[in-house]
Amino acid sequence: MLFFTILCSITAVHAQQGGVYTEKDYAHKPVWISMIKDTTANFFEIEKAYKVYFQHHDKPGGEHDVIGEHAKAEKMPSKREQRKLQADDHMRLEVKKYEHWHAATIPYVQSDGSILTPAQRLQIWKDHRSK
Repeated sequence: MLFFTILCSITAVHAQQGGVYTEKDYAHKPVWISMIKDTTANFFEIEKAYKVYFQHHDKPGGEHDVIGEHAKAEKMPSKREQRKLQADDHMRLEVKKYEHWHAATIPYVQSDGSILTPAQRLQIWKDHRSK
């Protein structure tokens, strides 16, 4: 029983440390993707993770030009090129999600970087509506 308790404690501590990232993590992995889903994350840390990541990686461009793509699509791309195209499309989508999240969240950022909870946002809306 003692062994089981110690194992659970170690697992709980390790799980809590899962949200702690270093600058090296920011540079090599797109941790900002998971950070925007965390309602307790610090806004400024998420921004930092996003900026540091794209200092070391190419930011995907806009939508592909459909007309220009047809000329290139005549020849079937290799599996490697297909995976790269899929990865680029996925990253493009994640960047759009981040930009939307950023614009929607910025009014609710506190001076310390904390973000108002959905309940706090709802209360502000109710207070504003009742005036």
